[in-house]
Amino acid sequence: MENEKNSYTSYFDEKLFNDFMEELKSELNTYEDLSDEEIKQVLESIIKEYENEFYNNFSEIFFYNYYKNILCNAMDKILNFVQTKESLNNKGKDEVLKVTNAACSDVLYLFDFDFVNSHDSTQNKFISKITGKEIPINYQVAEIITNDDIFFRPPKGDPNLRGPHINYTIEYSLDYWLKFKENIQNYIDTFEKTHSEDFLEDLNDYRYWLNKYRGLKYFLSQKDILKNFEGGEKHVKN
Repeated sequence: MENEKNSYTSYFDEKLFNDFMEELKSELNTYEDLSDEEIKQVLESIIKEYENEFYNNFSEIFFYNYYKNILCNAMDKILNFVQTKESLNNKGKDEVLKVTNAACSDVLYLFDFDFVNSHDSTQNKFISKITGKEIPINYQVAEIITNDDIFFRPPKGDPNLRGPHINYTIEYSLDYWLKFKENIQNYIDTFEKTHSEDFLEDLNDYRYWLNKYRGLKYFLSQKDILKNFEGGEKHVKN
């Protein structure tokens, strides 16, 4: 156990933790002697305010971030795959699906959301892991999250209104994906042009505080583990 503790303490930098906390208190304009848990609650209250502010915008915010992820991390792989794909040969597809699925899951991670899928598309929603707030989303967002194969394209329209004989399609056409790239770039450009500077700045600030919250949770979890090694003492050894 002692060797395990010594090994673990090498991963916990007390100075780094203290610097992080001092910077965080300064950014929060908090100079009172607050506990770690109280600082965490302050961050949670800030995040709750942003969740309320963007409550009606999370479907488009999801698309905005998802499409940016696709363009940056997956689009070249998609185009390369469909250009080199041979009939009945899906070599390289697994790598494409890995990055495209990550483009989706990374958005949920970014905002710390769980996704709740419902048979009734009007009931699909996100639930904040931080505040527990339920946030409605449209059916297109749910289709992207539940579709593990980006080449498996759903028919258009609300699933609740589709006829029983409407089929999904498999799409490997280069022209289709070149047009897809153009369309998602247009979506990103339009999103940034049609929203005010205040909206975009608030969105950036929201993501900033989410990252601060994640950083705090990480440090506190490491501190708790080390405290267990120390037998419950609060002192942290270097």
